[in-house]
Amino acid sequence: MKKEKMINMIAQERSKLGLSTYAAAEKAGINQSTWHRVEAGEIDASWETLFSMAGAVGLSVNISIIR
Repeated sequence: MKKEKMINMIAQERSKLGLSTYAAAEKAGINQSTWHRVEAGEIDASWETLFSMAGAVGLSVNISIIR
């Protein structure tokens, strides 16, 4: 999955839950500015940050390596 698609899914879930970026960022252990900038596409977030964001809105991340 591309990061942009994951970010869109996270943003949609956050919105559906009625969470502010501040509340979601607090749950993810990142600052609100970072959350906002990731959603706005202003920064290229690390996978670790995206996994934290996904968890904060109740999404699970599954990684598979296929040969």
